[in-house]
Amino acid sequence: MNKLLILIFAAITVVSNSARADFLGLYAGAGVWSHSPSGGFETTNVLDTTISMDGTLGMKKESEGYAYIAFEHPVPLLPNVRLEKTSLTHEGVSSGVTFNGVTGLTGNAVASLDSTDIILYWRLLDNWVNLDLGLTARTFDGEFTIGSETIDVSETIPMLYAAAQFDLPFTGLSVGGDINIISAGGNSLTDTRIRVLYEFGVIGVEAGLRTTTIELNDVDNVTTNIDFDGVYAGAFLHF
Repeated sequence: MNKLLILIFAAITVVSNSARADFLGLYAGAGVWSHSPSGGFETTNVLDTTISMDGTLGMKKESEGYAYIAFEHPVPLLPNVRLEKTSLTHEGVSSGVTFNGVTGLTGNAVASLDSTDIILYWRLLDNWVNLDLGLTARTFDGEFTIGSETIDVSETIPMLYAAAQFDLPFTGLSVGGDINIISAGGNSLTDTRIRVLYEFGVIGVEAGLRTTTIELNDVDNVTTNIDFDGVYAGAFLHF
C-alpha cells in the first residue's frame, strides 16, 4: 500500500500541469475502510464443512487502507481509466477445525482477499449529474490459513461497473455511489459504495458505507460466501 501511494503522488507531480486543462481530469486518493466479516469458507474436500469467520474463528472488525488513481479525457470512444487497490485481511484463532481435508487444526487463522481493480468506463452524463458505465477486471491475491494449512488464491474476475454522482450547486458537496457486480460460472460478486464528498479547490474528502459480498465456487480449491461491510473515509486530489 505504501508503494502504491508513492506511485500515485509521483504521477500527480508528473502530469498535474497538463491535467489542469478543463478537458482532462486526474483523481488520486486514499483512505481507510473499517470492515466487519460475516459468512465463511471451505475447501472442496469431502471432509470440510463451512468455517465461520466471525463465529468459529472469532474474526473481528479490521481497519485497512485503499488507494486509487483515475484519469479522464474527452476522446469519445476511448474509456477513462481507474486503478484501485483494497486491502482485505482478517485474523483469528482456530481450535480443532477441519480444513483442506485435515482435521483438528489449531492455531492462527487468516482470511485474506486483497484486490486490485482495473476499471474502464465511459461517462454518459457530465454536468451536475455524472453517470459512468464500464467494466472492471478485479484480481484477488490472497490466502486462507488454518493452523498449518494454507491455500493461496489468485483469480481475475470481470465485473460490470456503474457509478453516479449528484453535485449540489455552489456548495462543494456531492452525493454518489458505485457498484461492481457479476454473477457467472458459479461465482457471484457485489461491491457497493454510497458516499458524501466535499471538494475545496483541488482537495476533497469523502466518507461513506461500503459492502462487499464474495461468493467463489471452487476457485483454487476454495469456496466462499463472505460479506464485508462498514464505513470508510478518505481524501483525494482532483486536477
